Amino acid sequence: MPDLTVNGVRLFYQQAGGGPDVVLVHAVTSNQAVWAFSGLVDALAADFRVTTYDLRGHGASDRPPAGYTSADMAEDFRGLHTALGLGPAVLVGHSFGGVTALHAAVLAPEAVAGVILSDSFFPGLRAEEPNFGKMALWSDLRETFGKVGAELSETVDFGRLFRAAADLPPEKMKELEAIYGAFGKGWLRQLAPLAETTCGGDVMAVAGLTAEVIASVRQPVVALYDEFSPFLATSRWLAANLPDCTAEVVPAARHLAMLDNTAGFTDAVRRHLAALCTGRNACTTRT
Repeated sequence: MPDLTVNGVRLFYQQAGGGPDVVLVHAVTSNQAVWAFSGLVDALAADFRVTTYDLRGHGASDRPPAGYTSADMAEDFRGLHTALGLGPAVLVGHSFGGVTALHAAVLAPEAVAGVILSDSFFPGLRAEEPNFGKMALWSDLRETFGKVGAELSETVDFGRLFRAAADLPPEKMKELEAIYGAFGKGWLRQLAPLAETTCGGDVMAVAGLTAEVIASVRQPVVALYDEFSPFLATSRWLAANLPDCTAEVVPAARHLAMLDNTAGFTDAVRRHLAALCTGRNACTTRT
């Protein structure tokens, strides 16, 4: 897997296909493998040049002690975009990856032709979410960690999650790995190293991406939010306040649409990419 260094951090990336540029940005605690596992890369590579990469601190990329806000991650994207010589790209971002993608649209508008969000929560829109932190997915996580004696907070707290994973004895971690299976095993092993970084707090920082700044985004934005998402109020806010935003619900999903409803999510991404890169001629190909 190739790598390059931007902002002093080595990032690992992969590319497939040819055509207008699409960059897939994973969530915090995830890595680029999720896009291949879900089949999205193969589904898009026939029509687009698809770039995936591991965010700093994730996957095979370097893990610096600090610098994990959406602004930091957006600057990493800018460096990656420049180093790879990409054209204006549509960014598809899941969860925190969507926050990074929208922040990149603000900080590096020349590099971003459009953004497709997948169930993203924005710290700058926290006031819009009456049920912030009360995710069913987090409740499930809390229950599972409790089975091995690790106590998580009642609401989302990544720092607490990372520390709980780091403090687990090896035999308890093996128990968790057995519960989560082969794919979850890789996810679990990413958590403990992040306990030694500022990631847990940084990803919940507004970092300049306020409601006013979000509302200033001029690139087209697609808000794909899951049917059972805790963030549907955010989807409605985006549709009402962005100058060019299309909202759509992905059925039978509750925050991990690419895995909960792979076919539905893939179809939605392909349809909206066609509209962004063909119908609106937003994207260009650079060789």
